[in-house]
Amino acid sequence: MAAAANNDTVSVELDTGEVALIIGEEDGSMSVRVVAGSEVPDGNADLPAAPEIVLALAMRLLKDPDFHDDVLDWYYEHQDEDDEDDEDEPEPEK
Repeated sequence: MAAAANNDTVSVELDTGEVALIIGEEDGSMSVRVVAGSEVPDGNADLPAAPEIVLALAMRLLKDPDFHDDVLDWYYEHQDEDDEDDEDEPEPEK
């Protein structure tokens, strides 16, 4: 990622099959954007799995205020598990 020199934007390069969910917050209001690494055909009834999942998450975040809290609760509950997994992994040899 590279920050732009004259504003507060950050550039991210996505691979062709990747889709990004960009969540922002300003003045207590949440914004959500979906950006695909390649063009998603308009009018296509069936989206590939990645864009469909990201769009579903974006819509749920925007339309279900309790989902935000549920996601954070899940994250905090599982954060300790990730720390334990990191401790179990042997350190790479130098």
